[in-house]
Amino acid sequence: MTQLKSIGWRLALGIWTVAIWGSRLRNILADDELTGGALVLALVIAVGFVVLGFGLLASLVGDRSWHRGVLMALAVAGVVRWTVRGPLILLSDEWDVGFKVVHTVLWLVTVGLSVAAWRERDTI
Repeated sequence: MTQLKSIGWRLALGIWTVAIWGSRLRNILADDELTGGALVLALVIAVGFVVLGFGLLASLVGDRSWHRGVLMALAVAGVVRWTVRGPLILLSDEWDVGFKVVHTVLWLVTVGLSVAAWRERDTI
């Protein structure tokens, strides 16, 4: 139980990332209007986050020599992505209030989990 407590935020960040970005990946593949460079960029970003999420989860149970690097990459990528994308969504007239609320929650949870996971990085 102590081991689970010591990896709690990192485990939560890994699961959150895989779930959220896996869902985004599904949405990208179902979007017939997304084509060309926009499609490729969306896929690269989503796949990148899913790979980092699975990498973090794998580092919690396997070879931990690369754990800190994958945690840092995921935490920084999530914070940077939402620091750029979050305000663009909020300030745009393109999306309705519901979309903005959902994405603000995604933003806050991702940043919160990233910070909490980074703070417990040295416990394993």
